[in-house]
Amino acid sequence: ARAVQPDSRRAELSGRTLVTTGTSFRPGHYRLADPDGDGVIVVAADGVVLDGNGLILDGMQKAGFGIVLRGRTGVVIRNFVIRNFFYAIFAEDCSELVIEDNDLSENAGSDETFLDLNQPLSAACGGGILFHRVTGSAVRRNVASHQDVGINLYASHRNLIQDNDVSHNTAWGIRLFASCENRIERNQAHHVNRCGGTGCDAAGILVTSGSHRNSVIGNDLRYSGDGFFLGNQFSPPSDENLIEGNDGSYSPNNAFEATFSTGNVFRNNIATHSNYGFWLGFSRETILEGNVIAYNRTDGVNWEHGQGGIIRDNLITRNGRHGVAFTLDPANRDFPDRVTSERHLVTGNTIRNNGRCGVYLLHTTDSTVMGNVFAGNYQDVCTEGRSIRNRIA
Repeated sequence: ARAVQPDSRRAELSGRTLVTTGTSFRPGHYRLADPDGDGVIVVAADGVVLDGNGLILDGMQKAGFGIVLRGRTGVVIRNFVIRNFFYAIFAEDCSELVIEDNDLSENAGSDETFLDLNQPLSAACGGGILFHRVTGSAVRRNVASHQDVGINLYASHRNLIQDNDVSHNTAWGIRLFASCENRIERNQAHHVNRCGGTGCDAAGILVTSGSHRNSVIGNDLRYSGDGFFLGNQFSPPSDENLIEGNDGSYSPNNAFEATFSTGNVFRNNIATHSNYGFWLGFSRETILEGNVIAYNRTDGVNWEHGQGGIIRDNLITRNGRHGVAFTLDPANRDFPDRVTSERHLVTGNTIRNNGRCGVYLLHTTDSTVMGNVFAGNYQDVCTEGRSIRNRIA
């Protein structure tokens, strides 16, 4: 590998390059493959700034990495166009990175098979940015589109992912796997879909495998397989996340989904024109407040086998079947600790003009439906099965 010397200015790429000092690269179109997966540009020092000045780095083969960082701190990467690699940028065991103002699109991707939400690092989909054990870093104002994943975080904590465009990918715009206390803010993650638009578990944002206490704020997730998907059926739960001010509308499936989890909060989101506004199966103590949940084909909120939920101060209107549905399948014994639907609170909502029931309770117990405004529903509150000890007023 060629080393870039400390006095290098406007360095030109001609092969694998080790960067040991702040470097400003000469603009141009560089066609350099990375067949060994070691990276075309390897950052070998801390605290350096790499400025691509708009250069195009083309890996040609959808394999390897454009830029690799391992064990680095305080590195800044900006103004690169990197495409046709497995990932444009791969960082491992790093901290305090800044990755900004890059175009990291058209790397590895597909549009065929159903996705594995819990795929380990060794089986990751391709895309723009791949973090593994990266902390305290900022990823902002990048474009990472037309591939499987825009930004993929594994075991990466306390990062800021802000103002990126990760739309038009075929798996996930942003994915968090075992990643905690990140802030995912003001990103464009719309039109993230696959399998001819049916979803196949694609989502604008995916949170899975023990990702806790993340803040997902003000993102555009429309027209994706799911807008926001927090799913953990066969993996550790992802708990106590805040999802606020996002728009997950126009999904063929769920605008927002959060399953097998505890203590997640959905506040002031828009969930419209999807199959379901919210799908919350097997979750506990989830809070929905201040959301607009409207014009969904089936239910505004569907919550099977849930416990201790709070649905308050939402507008729930013109959904095709039920505004809110709490359900239980007594024959489902796959999860013995979650064989009840109980202790829900529905209060302060405006629930109107839903096709069948404003609130529907099936085998649901010890729940409260009080202090709501009902109007224009076929029936305001419906109970079926063994629904007992409920307070309805």
